[in-house]
Amino acid sequence: MESISKIKTSNGDIKTPALLPVCALTYGVWDVFIEEKVTPPWKLSEATLFSLEYVRNTKYEEKVINGFHKLFTDKKPIFVDSGGFQSMKKGIERDPIDVLRFQEKLQADIAATFDYPVPLNVKQSEYIKMLEKSIESANLALENKKRDEMLLYSCVHGFSEEEIDWYFSKLSDGFDGYAMGSLVPRKNDYKTLIDIIYKAKIHAHERGKPLHIFGVTGFPMLYALSYMGIETMDSWTYLVASIYKEYIHPQTLKRVRMRKTGKIPECDCFICKEFGMNDFLGATSVPQAYLAIHNLNIFLREMNLIKESISENNFDDLVNIKSKDNERIKKVCDYAKRHISNKNLQYRITEF
Repeated sequence: MESISKIKTSNGDIKTPALLPVCALTYGVWDVFIEEKVTPPWKLSEATLFSLEYVRNTKYEEKVINGFHKLFTDKKPIFVDSGGFQSMKKGIERDPIDVLRFQEKLQADIAATFDYPVPLNVKQSEYIKMLEKSIESANLALENKKRDEMLLYSCVHGFSEEEIDWYFSKLSDGFDGYAMGSLVPRKNDYKTLIDIIYKAKIHAHERGKPLHIFGVTGFPMLYALSYMGIETMDSWTYLVASIYKEYIHPQTLKRVRMRKTGKIPECDCFICKEFGMNDFLGATSVPQAYLAIHNLNIFLREMNLIKESISENNFDDLVNIKSKDNERIKKVCDYAKRHISNKNLQYRITEF
């Protein structure tokens, strides 16, 4: 069942469940955010996730290499992933210890071990090798970690409950948490996602550690993951939608193509109180930043509603209300609810 907890870091607590916006230190819209021409994502959320590959070899690397937080006016927790997914796409092989040292130099509050995400249609023999490499990389990082203030999360992969059991059995004790990857290519198969994520949640809970989910946070999964007691999750959707000039509808939570509809619905977020559709449609980075922050506002508003409903013990009522405009929310949450009932697991961890 859902629960409220806190993850303690060197730059503050993360009250969970929490949504971490994915951010980068590249060009364009990120220059706008770093210069605070538009309110940046990290000012709005409790914590932020940065991809290591979007820090390395950028013009900002030198500014953050001895302390990520120096670049920002707000001191909030920063989760730095390993860049494994981007490395895979670029065909780059990284040394897990070099990645760890880079994360430590950045003074990340939370870091994920270097991993080998599994794409679709991989041969079984190659698939098992990739899982074994991710496990070896995680255990190696744990043995060589030097910075005590940095929480180290082991990445987790697997596509059946049995594989998740096997994966956790191979991980050393001592990780501060776990982070589940390789899910994005399978994001439309919500039943499999819920099955394996909940299995990983059971293992993390048994070890008294939080679980993070990479990259599958559309609104139905945002609700289902929160119901399952997942502590943190991340989303890049708010920004990707802005690239395509898509405005997240504050009521239906669906992406609206503004150029197609010729209008946007009413919204009371601080961006929409000041700007309108024409301000979002411009071709430069500032209009994109406005639109991205509107979209993020909707994600964070939903996360706040979820937290409030969990604390007041009326999460099911919220799901029923939301499902009137987005039926998929109830469909996905109902499956998660049945799944949890079958497992007969109740838990509430208050502090990590």
